[in-house]
Amino acid sequence: MSKKKSNVLKTAKEQMVDSLKLPKDIVMGVSILSITGCEEVFIENYKGIIECSPESVIVQTKTCRMHFSGCNLSVDYYTNEEMKISGKIKQICFFD
Repeated sequence: MSKKKSNVLKTAKEQMVDSLKLPKDIVMGVSILSITGCEEVFIENYKGIIECSPESVIVQTKTCRMHFSGCNLSVDYYTNEEMKISGKIKQICFFD
């Protein structure tokens, strides 16, 4: 399937989810970030941890990669559904 056709289908799916008022995290598998100040992040619906160091944590999700940068970063815990990253978070970037 071409990328253009995939984007059209995704848009149609998103429109259906929006019109039926269904939760996107469940239907589409998108991630949920809960951020407490600049010291902790909770991530739901992730696929895996790509990199973990005191300055950088990279997480793969179904739709993108998330890059957390800062100081004294650590993954406090992770399960199949969620994880907690703590430390001094300075930046969060999203990549396709």
